Amino acid sequence: MSSIVDRRRLITSLLLAPIVTTVTTGCVTGRQRTTTGPLYSALTVDVEPVRAKGIDGYADKIALYQKRGLAEAYQGAVAANKGLPTLTAEIHSISFGSEVEDFVFSMGANQPAFPQHVSITDWLEGFAVIRQGGKEIKRVKVLAAHRTEGRRQWSMADDEQRLIELTRFFADRLRDEVGD
Repeated sequence: MSSIVDRRRLITSLLLAPIVTTVTTGCVTGRQRTTTGPLYSALTVDVEPVRAKGIDGYADKIALYQKRGLAEAYQGAVAANKGLPTLTAEIHSISFGSEVEDFVFSMGANQPAFPQHVSITDWLEGFAVIRQGGKEIKRVKVLAAHRTEGRRQWSMADDEQRLIELTRFFADRLRDEVGD
């Protein structure tokens, strides 16, 4: 083989390497979660930063649903072992987004010819705090932006379901951000 062919192969492989790496990396759908035993001795939720903003009753709902979300996300990873660290989800802020209409076409008389497409993005922000022996050993910022898509107007009755979905999504993001 000539050196020209070898150079062409080398140049081609150098040009294709980033593309192949990007494609194979993009095909990975999620991190592997640790399943080799318990990771924490307890999971707790701290909503005091939200409560300090004057939404006491709502802070209690956030705590309730966040505890459920963490229990689901860390199922099988918690055991009552004093030697293991504890994980606390600190919730610092919550924001329910407003509806954004993607497209509405009407034929007059305010009757849409096509179903209205609505998207809403809700936010939950806080920290994952890992403590062992009473000392903080790791603090990770967690921001969860949960988008809800639909073809109708949202009502206040949907707020409870949106909160459940948002806290569950936050629990999954927390586990991803912590890396376990």
